Amino acid sequence: MFLAGALLGGCSSRKQVPFGLQDAGATAVPEGEEAAAELPVGTTFEPNQVEVPVAESTLVLEVGYALAALELDLDGSEPSDSLVVSADPQEVRLQAAYPRGLDVTARTIDSFLVPSHCVEPSAEIRQLSASLVGVRVDHTCETGKRTNFWLVTIEAQPRVRERITVLPPNDRSKAPIEIELRVEDRDADGYDDVVANVRIGETDVPLAWLNRPGGFARDASQPEATLKELADSAWDSLNSDLRRAKQRALAVVGAFVALCRESGAARIGLSGTHGLQCQQSPATARAVSVAMTAAIRRGSFVRALELQRWWEGTATQPTPEERELVQAAWRKAKAGTTVTWRIIGREASPASLYFRGADTLIVDGRAPRAIQLSTGSESRLPEADIMPAVRDPDGRFAVRSVRMTCAGFEAEVGPIRGKQTHRVPIERRASNAPCKTPIDRAASVFEWAVLGWAPQGLVVASGDLLRVVPLNAFAKPAGSPIDLRTGSPLPAPIRGARITADGSRYVIPHPEGIVVRDWRGGGAGLWLRPADWNAVPGELRSIAISPDGRHVAVQKGSEIRLLTW
Repeated sequence: MFLAGALLGGCSSRKQVPFGLQDAGATAVPEGEEAAAELPVGTTFEPNQVEVPVAESTLVLEVGYALAALELDLDGSEPSDSLVVSADPQEVRLQAAYPRGLDVTARTIDSFLVPSHCVEPSAEIRQLSASLVGVRVDHTCETGKRTNFWLVTIEAQPRVRERITVLPPNDRSKAPIEIELRVEDRDADGYDDVVANVRIGETDVPLAWLNRPGGFARDASQPEATLKELADSAWDSLNSDLRRAKQRALAVVGAFVALCRESGAARIGLSGTHGLQCQQSPATARAVSVAMTAAIRRGSFVRALELQRWWEGTATQPTPEERELVQAAWRKAKAGTTVTWRIIGREASPASLYFRGADTLIVDGRAPRAIQLSTGSESRLPEADIMPAVRDPDGRFAVRSVRMTCAGFEAEVGPIRGKQTHRVPIERRASNAPCKTPIDRAASVFEWAVLGWAPQGLVVASGDLLRVVPLNAFAKPAGSPIDLRTGSPLPAPIRGARITADGSRYVIPHPEGIVVRDWRGGGAGLWLRPADWNAVPGELRSIAISPDGRHVAVQKGSEIRLLTW
């Protein structure tokens, strides 16, 4: 973002005044220097004030009511003029008011619309330097405070050089955000620059606008420079101070989410835009690898899987060194219980596994069969006896597969005894991620998978993320997918292979083992990794959990094994 035009003069003797969500205390004057005069602070008004004194005259607002006003000389002639902030339920306006005899002429400088759920506006206006005024407007919204800052030039025709917006907390960014505005000669060139120190929780990120001959331009080195410093510190202290490493890594992630539009949940905006354009962030990628490693070492396996989803984003591509750090942590992870496994069958091609009762495992492959777990005996199954594991409550439709296409991830659904199918969207491809080569492949076991089918629709999962895809009686989409929060009620009963009927437990596959998640009980997840996991060649192809949630069947490579703990 650029702040076009000269904003501040180069007076080096004046006092620099902070301005933000919290007023700064008095600044000590160095010994031997004469204290500069305090810069003026505007007047605030009670609700429903429609008349604003301007010199010896009065501005009567035609719309809304006044929040605050600052008397100052804008056009270089007597009497003094004013900057006035006013509001109505839909809009906040900033005006310049000029006395002309007994009348007052007002000119709108800028305005912004107010969301319908934001009420109780209040404002503060003060002079920051000889050439700059700061205006803060607060609203109380459903989820918290919404704040807008205006940086305005002091001249005959005042202009807004920047508007900074701080949005209320959201599901992914809950840390308090405070902003302090100040002017200082940041690059020691004799001209004042503008600094907005953004405090996100306990992390300070200085955003600066540098005064250049062609105008003001934001220093593009931030926020990455600050995030890199924190991420490198977290990386260096990972083996010596795990708690400190985790805190600093999560601080980087939290700052990236709040500041950068690439996170999809930014709470800072400039000039009406949503989030800063951070592009790729190597610092955040490093911080995520540290946070994941710390979570694994502490046994918080579901949290680690949640963080791992960051690596799928374009802004946090990890380096090979960072990937190896995390993989090593998974391989060395301590299981919460002793787990054993035994081979119960073989299948060269990918198969679908699901339990039919507590003692029978169905292997739906080239040669469909049932394996009795207590005896190890196998019996061939005719095609008429094969029922898909994921089918609707009425037994009419079933999920055949999950496909990855240019549209995103889709479930392929069709009648149980028919060949026709249609696609149900699970996750749409991002609009900024073009599909250069058309694709239509089966999703891997580690990507999106359908856990089961409930009366409300499909229950799907990817890592720690659990989602319901609503379907109607004809297995067609009946609304947008709904992401579930930890501990929220699951639709039930659920018919599927990777989740128990009551939704209390489901399995999350990982290249280095398996996480069993207790959805209703919350918690960190149970990590299952037999001692000889790597001795069985091949990757996971299929996975299923028993009705009681105490056994897991897997196809790893060409072997079908049963895990017990």
